[in-house]
Amino acid sequence: MFFGLTSILIGFIGAVLVIAFIFPLLMIRKYGKGSPFYKQSYCIFGLLILNWLFYMTGFYTLLPVNVADLIFLPIWFSICALGILFTMLEFQNNKAFAVLLAGFTFVSLVFGLFLKGLSHM
Repeated sequence: MFFGLTSILIGFIGAVLVIAFIFPLLMIRKYGKGSPFYKQSYCIFGLLILNWLFYMTGFYTLLPVNVADLIFLPIWFSICALGILFTMLEFQNNKAFAVLLAGFTFVSLVFGLFLKGLSHM
């Protein structure tokens, strides 16, 4: 039985999301809450969620095509780059939130690369 690339990608993203949400809970149970999160990490996590909400609700389709093509992928990848940067900074401070941020950033980055490849077809 053969699976398509899309179904493998969806399964992989699902597995990463499950690990990203379960693993921090196990870490908190074993090691405690740890030090508080950085405020910038909250902002990056919020920007990632806001970008996903914009994508899922079709906000980018309301913009003119030239503008949407110009801002969609650069914004997506710059938020992912900031997510990677703040994941590394947060990992020294609070590992549980860093794992959650890393998982969500990784899923966003892979999905952004998938959309970039899909747009060039």
